[in-house]
Amino acid sequence: MKKLFTTLTIIFHLVAQAQDKPNILWLVTEDMSPYLSCYGNTMIKTPNLDKLASEGIRYTQAHSNSVYCSPSRSTLVAGKYAISLGTDIHREKRPVNDSFYFPIYLRQAGYYCTNNSKQDYNNIKTPETVWNESSNKANYFNRTDKSKPFFAVYNQAITHMTRVVTPLSERDKKRTVALEDVIVPRYIPDLPEVRNDISWNMDAVILMDKWIGQKIEELKEKGEYDNTIIFFYSDHGGTVPRGKAYAYQTGTLVPLIIYFPPKWRHLAGMPLPNVSNRFVSFVDFAPTVLSLAGVTIPSFIVGKPFLTDAGNKKENIKDHLLTFRANQGPTYAPARSVYYGDYHLIWNFQSAYPNGTRQNYQWQMPAQQAWDVANKEGKLTKEIYKRFWEPLPAFELYNIRKDSVEIVNLANDPAYIRELNRLKALLLNELHKQKDVGLLPPQYRRVLQKQGDLFSLAKSKVINTDKIIEAASLASQRDKANFNKLITYLHNNDPAIQYWGASGLCVLTKVMAVTSLAKSIRALLTDEKIIKETKCLLAEAIVYTPDSKDGLNYLLEEAKRNYAPAFASLQNVGSLAKPIAKHLQILLEDKNVNQKFFIRSILINCDVLPYSSLYVQGEKVAD
Repeated sequence: MKKLFTTLTIIFHLVAQAQDKPNILWLVTEDMSPYLSCYGNTMIKTPNLDKLASEGIRYTQAHSNSVYCSPSRSTLVAGKYAISLGTDIHREKRPVNDSFYFPIYLRQAGYYCTNNSKQDYNNIKTPETVWNESSNKANYFNRTDKSKPFFAVYNQAITHMTRVVTPLSERDKKRTVALEDVIVPRYIPDLPEVRNDISWNMDAVILMDKWIGQKIEELKEKGEYDNTIIFFYSDHGGTVPRGKAYAYQTGTLVPLIIYFPPKWRHLAGMPLPNVSNRFVSFVDFAPTVLSLAGVTIPSFIVGKPFLTDAGNKKENIKDHLLTFRANQGPTYAPARSVYYGDYHLIWNFQSAYPNGTRQNYQWQMPAQQAWDVANKEGKLTKEIYKRFWEPLPAFELYNIRKDSVEIVNLANDPAYIRELNRLKALLLNELHKQKDVGLLPPQYRRVLQKQGDLFSLAKSKVINTDKIIEAASLASQRDKANFNKLITYLHNNDPAIQYWGASGLCVLTKVMAVTSLAKSIRALLTDEKIIKETKCLLAEAIVYTPDSKDGLNYLLEEAKRNYAPAFASLQNVGSLAKPIAKHLQILLEDKNVNQKFFIRSILINCDVLPYSSLYVQGEKVAD
């Protein structure tokens, strides 16, 4: 009898503990910068989110870490940067350690965890232990034991770029914001298509705000509102050109509003309501939720809690913030960036390519196409508009307090050399610390991951991230004095080092007018020890020299084999691909070749096809 009494006491104690934990609800929208009226958007009103912000915390420096959704979600669910896991390339799945999912630890603590419904973690398989439910029918109110606290995620795609990439002819004619009242960002040319896309997107923000109101009413109807902490955020920046997919604030700065019911306001770690200017990012969400739930934070998590008393400890208040970019469609163009104080440094590791590298999803936006056409026709009137289509510098430094839309690059201004060097050192230190496997070439990762997950391979030194970071750093810099060092990289035993040697040569031949590459370098195109990704960059480098034939022929043969990096290089060489245009036209009719968008793009660059042929009628490309 005594044993039974003891057992019941323990059970009642555990139930009481579970009941004394807050519910946590994530309401997530997609592809949206801080377009809310509470953030200063005067074009529309977002009353439901404004009200939530007026009673909770509104963050002004919350970032998604990645510029795309799948690496952002990978970072969110792991509490580790996607560049540490190798999950930074949009929609390329990698093996991930089964323990790197924070909801597992909430479930172990008695939480009912639901996800409705997008996962998109760039992983090969999500363990069954992560969610109680994960589908478009998953709901916290499905739990049979209502005494259990819940952690629930709802994802709404109303604001996703899918809306904006639909052709103008398929859009509803109604607009909440008249085109003449649209505010066009200063870095984009003021074109009718740009105004129309922005107006169309503002309608989506209004609809999303209504959805927020519905989810809050649902909480109240279920009797859970007074016990639930609500997070609202977007998965990354917005859908205007130079937003999503780019390493600027427009790509990663997101709205973040957190609401606490009176019962749980003591967990906020600050008086409410409030506006917080502290740096927070997606890598910090997992430890923050675990901290709110009173769950011990696993040692693998690198983010820091930013709520509760723990969030106000000196070691958890960040003085800097890391973000990253991997690719522009099939073009691998990694960038890393760091925010520190008033400054934002972007390090472009592939500095031979422009931001305006076409990719088949985003270029469906009428605004993006209109900007592209205006550039091709020489109609752009301002340097900032033209800059999008020019090879990126290795370094971009912006004072985000004075220049929030990041127009004035201070990297070459002697007055800012101290800030530049400080942020470069800070960023490099962070990349070494996080063992950045995101600087591994994409195709080569597929070879390595056969041995295990990339994080473990880096941790065990199978992947030497320090040497790869060093090589990528040198390759990005437009310095002819590095030529011989880049040649030695080509003969390194590590294929990743070889790749960055070829990348650096590509930069020098394209941007710095290095016009001669020795026969020994050209001979590497037939060397079986060199991976094809590296050969494509070497071939591209050769195309930028007077004797371009060998390079074009190599890329053409790989294009015939559907090798994506070959198409990326051929697109990037622009009109220099014209000598093989007839062969590409034949490929365009070949049913076995599947990169038709990029063939058309290459032929447009060569003035063989009109720009109107970029997409065929009725063609739609998924994100």
